[in-house]
Amino acid sequence: MKKKVWLLLLLCIFPTSLALAARLDIHIQARGFTKLKVAMPYFTGPADLTSGIWSMCAKDLAISGVFEVLSPQSYINPGPVSTIAQGTLKDWALIGADYIITGNVSRRSDMVTLDVQVIEVASAKFIDRKTYSTSAQTIHTAVHAFMDTFLDKSLGLKEMFSSKIIAVRRQNSKKQICSFWCDATGWREIKGLGDLVLNPAWSKDAKKVAFVSYWRDNPDLYLLDLVTNKVELLSGRKGINSTPAFHPSGSMMACTLSINGNPEIYFLDLASKKIQQITRSWATDTSPSFSPDGKYMAFCSDRCGTPQIYLMDLKERKVQRLTFEGRYNTEPVFSPRGDMIAFSHSANGIHQIALILTDGSQMTVLPGTGKGDESPTFSPDGRLIAFASSDGNIYVTDLVGSKPVRITNGEGVYSEPSWSLITK
Repeated sequence: MKKKVWLLLLLCIFPTSLALAARLDIHIQARGFTKLKVAMPYFTGPADLTSGIWSMCAKDLAISGVFEVLSPQSYINPGPVSTIAQGTLKDWALIGADYIITGNVSRRSDMVTLDVQVIEVASAKFIDRKTYSTSAQTIHTAVHAFMDTFLDKSLGLKEMFSSKIIAVRRQNSKKQICSFWCDATGWREIKGLGDLVLNPAWSKDAKKVAFVSYWRDNPDLYLLDLVTNKVELLSGRKGINSTPAFHPSGSMMACTLSINGNPEIYFLDLASKKIQQITRSWATDTSPSFSPDGKYMAFCSDRCGTPQIYLMDLKERKVQRLTFEGRYNTEPVFSPRGDMIAFSHSANGIHQIALILTDGSQMTVLPGTGKGDESPTFSPDGRLIAFASSDGNIYVTDLVGSKPVRITNGEGVYSEPSWSLITK
């Protein structure tokens, strides 16, 4: 693959500091990059807490896209271990560890404390020695705080575990929205929105969710305020009201309406509820997604005979077709960096996640699960992609096609994930 593409991928994953890159000795290879190896002996503390917390840390390290946890079976001392003696670093270096994480878990009344130490093997320096405390019901928040700190101090990466995913979950005959942190902890179902809910989308401040519900036996568009739990009807026009996408300004959204019979993309003012037609075609135009600066809109249209991805310059109203490979390309979503678009792609009957630069070049198909993948959504920093697989679960992968990490537990059938920006 061309050198330019790997440079883009490198910038997606690592900070721009050349000194840091040299110190970490990271290599980009044809099939991805070499993930940093983490040795993490089992934590000390109450057995009913340590196992779950250790597993949560291991899962989050895998989700991060830059770390790989070495199996404790390869350690001289798999633990439980709460501290690492400096004289033993050579033993960890021999198994290829770049970092060592140790932890001690304690409980006092309803509070749980996680004492963590992180050592960088090459420099023999501690990069994190901190205590994280939380209630027994929200242990995941302590793990998330630690993981975000580790990402920052080890690689200078932005926090990601303070972000959430919403998705549609089908169980029995109902399809409803559920939300969870990006590792699927803190799961909750959002009830009272109807039995058939589709197309969830986060607002830019992660305080509201737009969605489609058949409450009134028509696909109508609603807005849920997560702070007040108030639900507002945005568009109940006759026909289709679907695929909401918030504009970066926060004052309007794009959506698909069929008020004149043909599905077209409209802008909807969130205050006045007034609409403005944006696309005009004999075909179906749907699934809008805005660039981070709000100047461009990607969307799907079958105006050429099959669903393909298009890009509109919103000032000039000029439209450019981006995809020419495959007979089915849909569900485009802009990267938060604005440099690429992810979408659902099918060329041989199996759906996969694909990436393309905004000029229509360098289309790449990610291997994914191989079971049928769709509905991509980017992490807040644009390094990772979550998607739904035909096995009914949500997975996370990176931009170079590493093995996806399953984050949901198989209870119910999940679809249409949407990844929020950082929530506070």
